[in-house]
Amino acid sequence: MAATYQNLNPLNVFTGPDSLSKYFDPEQNPPLPLVELPEALNPFRKNGVRIYAKMLTALPAQNVKSLPALEMLKTSPKARTAKRIVEASSGSTVLSMGVIGRALWGHEGVEAWVTNKKTRESLRVLRFFGVGISLYGGLAQQEPSDPKGIMARLRSKARDDGDVCYLGQYDNDANWQSHFSHTAPQLALQLPHLSVLCSTIGTGGCITGTGRYLKSHLSPSIKVVGVCNVFGDPTPGPRHFPGFESSPFPWRETIDKFVSVKSEDAFRMSMKLSRHGIICGPSSGEALYGLLEWLGNERDDERLEELKRDESGEVHCVFLCADLPYQYMELYYAKLGEGEFPGIRNQCLLEVDQDPYDERWFLTPEQTVEVLIGEEGKVHDREMLCMVPSSCACTTLPGLSTTTIRQQQQPAEGMFGDCSPGAVSDISESGSTIFSTASPSSSVYSVATASSADSHAVSSWALKVKVIDIRPRSEFVKSHLRNAVNIPLPVAKEDFYGDPEAVYQRWKEMNAAFKEAGVLGHREEDDERQTVVVCLDGDSGKMAASMLRGVSKKVGKKREVFCADGGWGVLEGWLRRRGYGDDVWVGVD
Repeated sequence: MAATYQNLNPLNVFTGPDSLSKYFDPEQNPPLPLVELPEALNPFRKNGVRIYAKMLTALPAQNVKSLPALEMLKTSPKARTAKRIVEASSGSTVLSMGVIGRALWGHEGVEAWVTNKKTRESLRVLRFFGVGISLYGGLAQQEPSDPKGIMARLRSKARDDGDVCYLGQYDNDANWQSHFSHTAPQLALQLPHLSVLCSTIGTGGCITGTGRYLKSHLSPSIKVVGVCNVFGDPTPGPRHFPGFESSPFPWRETIDKFVSVKSEDAFRMSMKLSRHGIICGPSSGEALYGLLEWLGNERDDERLEELKRDESGEVHCVFLCADLPYQYMELYYAKLGEGEFPGIRNQCLLEVDQDPYDERWFLTPEQTVEVLIGEEGKVHDREMLCMVPSSCACTTLPGLSTTTIRQQQQPAEGMFGDCSPGAVSDISESGSTIFSTASPSSSVYSVATASSADSHAVSSWALKVKVIDIRPRSEFVKSHLRNAVNIPLPVAKEDFYGDPEAVYQRWKEMNAAFKEAGVLGHREEDDERQTVVVCLDGDSGKMAASMLRGVSKKVGKKREVFCADGGWGVLEGWLRRRGYGDDVWVGVD
């Protein structure tokens, strides 16, 4: 441990071939932050008590276990050369071993032995960092000394196999000695009048090493408070006292008092700390909650005066922030419930429009034509428009009734937060008559058939591209792309993406109409054909492309669906200005 940090890498830069080794070396880094809590987090400030958070989460691996992991790896004669480094750990210890082993030596063989009760989220975190996983059943937190437990099995495996190294965090003295060498000396320099140290207890290495140094180098009067889980109510990281009591570390002459904290209180305190800027996980919240409970007892018993160690007459307390909250989000909500989190406005949108959008699917008119006929379209393919309000080779599928649409689109009460009622107009009376009631002349998946007098009416693109036109029937019959299939939807509110109710309504009515038309199912011919969606408003087509692609992806297929950006008005205007479809009347004798 360096005696002073004044001239130690002040710019915090690590270079050279051993830059990562330096980065993980605490002697090559400035002290970790020590942050005093504001009064909002310290109810004893008026009693002359000051509380500080020691941010062990600021270590390179962002957790308290990276110090013992580093020390155990460096002091093990077998770790560097063994093909496999195994550890009974489901969290920070083995994660740190994996990261640091790779940083020091390029070691790729770190393996975690993890209870099969661990959340999928935690397992993904370990795999993200390249740590292998082997699961075991039975009791999740097992006694290190249990002859039938996972730790005994790993000791035996390492003893019998020269390619396996088991570091054994629960009985490896390098664990607590790492904090004796690094964490405690930092605190002694940062807060020489420290009165109370508080930490949760997992392996016991952090509290034993830190407390042992402070008592021997600052004052034997310093109080060390250990915080445990309530038996049967685990918080990730710490253990209950019966599971720790057999630890071989020299904790008995170090820890003065034990406090047990319920997991709900630990998670809530962690969230409170994080919301005030001390971002930390449930183990850290448990440490502060336990410290506050112990201080309350000391105050009630009028013993706070005995804790003062400086002329200011104040009591200086430190608790250790050991973990971060992010991998435990599911547990926060399970432990605390929705009522302790801000609500979500317009949460109805979580039920609809969930498939991704991609701007590459939104085609300009020129790109639309390229998809339809390719860069070298035939002459007759330039005759792209049908403009007769009578029969043609195109298809209108029967739409849903207004009643059905309304039933499909109604959200649950209160789903829109404080959206003003009536923000979205009802489907107009004309909307109820725009749906064709006649049976479709062909399936939406088939190529429409033209009269022999207009043999090119079935354009060549219909063999490779499907056109779905979702404009109202009254607009479709005026003009449309050849061989288009009309699945009529009501007119949407202008710029409906700006109104959550309108988004909900549009998605529901579109989903209902597509289901009725049978376009949400998978058909093999769609794997070879692209789909272009044409809409009236320019936005509905984007939603349709997203919906159709999403359905295809869910069944493991890749359906190419695009939309004409800007809607039919933009596309038709562009086609006419460039001579596509001029004076072409399909289906007229």
